[in-house]
Amino acid sequence: MSADIPPTAILSRTIYLIVVVAAIGFVVFGWKPLQWLGVAGTIVFLGLEVRHIPLFQALMAVFLVSVGIIVGVELGDADPVDIALSGIAKAQIFLVLFFAIQWLQTPASISPALHAVRRTVVSQPPGRRFLYLAASGHILGSVLNVAGLVLLSTMVERQKDALLQRRMASALMQNYIVASTWSPFFISVVVILIALPELSWLDVVTGGLPMALIAVGVSWLHDRIRYRPRALGDVRSPSVPLEAPHGRNLTCVFATLIVLVIGTVEWSGLSLPVVLGFVGPLFGMFWMALIEGPTVPPWRSAWRVVRRVYGRIEGLRSEALAFTASSIVGVGFATGFPMDAIVPFAGQGGWIIFGLIFAILGLGFLGIHPLVSVIVISEAVPPTVLGMPVQVVGLSLLGVWGLTTLVSPVSGTTLIMARFVPASSYTIAWRWSPPYTILAAVAIGLFVYAVWRMELY
Repeated sequence: MSADIPPTAILSRTIYLIVVVAAIGFVVFGWKPLQWLGVAGTIVFLGLEVRHIPLFQALMAVFLVSVGIIVGVELGDADPVDIALSGIAKAQIFLVLFFAIQWLQTPASISPALHAVRRTVVSQPPGRRFLYLAASGHILGSVLNVAGLVLLSTMVERQKDALLQRRMASALMQNYIVASTWSPFFISVVVILIALPELSWLDVVTGGLPMALIAVGVSWLHDRIRYRPRALGDVRSPSVPLEAPHGRNLTCVFATLIVLVIGTVEWSGLSLPVVLGFVGPLFGMFWMALIEGPTVPPWRSAWRVVRRVYGRIEGLRSEALAFTASSIVGVGFATGFPMDAIVPFAGQGGWIIFGLIFAILGLGFLGIHPLVSVIVISEAVPPTVLGMPVQVVGLSLLGVWGLTTLVSPVSGTTLIMARFVPASSYTIAWRWSPPYTILAAVAIGLFVYAVWRMELY
């Protein structure tokens, strides 16, 4: 098998594994040489894979790194090498997260229970289809992340009616991305918990779930007003109920995964990406063994998952570059950001909340990933400078993260959906999404403002 794999691919995969092990080892044991081993590995991995990264993403990364270093050097008198190395060191933990999530995608792609869910959603009549699609997109996405979106997007691809296809695609994307307000399997939660260490997991759940419900409600209302009056040609077809065994199996799998992850985080005190780095591989192999049943030896099921994950590692090159560049620019801005420019606005909650939300949303519209905006804001402008509780700032950032990916033509959400509908990611981001995104952003901003005014935090 290895004879068919280019030597550079084998080298890239091996180096990425070294980075993951080094990053986890540094967090667990605190050995500084492991951190520098991870930094060196990240540089080599990106050097090997940069030629395979889309030109726009590569140029954007170069631009961000340049801006971050210039700001840090010119305004903060920092050493450019120190800025770059510190940013790369901070990014390693995110590479662990991408690696961990890969282990869940292989069993998810062949799970009979998940395929049964898809059949049930597709078969629903018009009156219930949105509800089923929204619920399945949100729940599957909250645990499987992008794997859940891809799994359900295939039914959008098969839809022949153009209007109905657009409605289904919008509903799926809108309700998938709002899981980013609370789910531990979304990078948004990980980034914000790391960037704002005073923020607890309980803060994320208690504030994020209400924001998710608000965004889902806005999505339903937007669909009813914008699309429903024109959708007069929907044909009612017999619905296929979800068989009880599939529902029970899926519930047990998801509940076990969530309990294992959150329980381990609370018990060990380790960060979420590190826990996922431990739990993800073992859980993925165990899930595959359950799917294939007693007729297949467990070691063979486990080996199948290992081979699939190992064969896709170099595909994480774009994510690795984006997060490394974002970390470097965050460090640069944290070093040289002029704090005096923010002080006059400190304590003006309403303006700050909506200013944060719509600034990040606007940058996303221009192609700046929310990761960059959130890291820069959290690194350069701490909540104490803004004169607001860290929970309020954290909820503002969580609430806008997913919405920003809807209006960005280069986000994973729009790029994935563009594979399944006859529209480009630019059409999806700049024509389909803005009306809903603006409504949801206003609703979430009002919720966060109310939380702040009622002094719930």
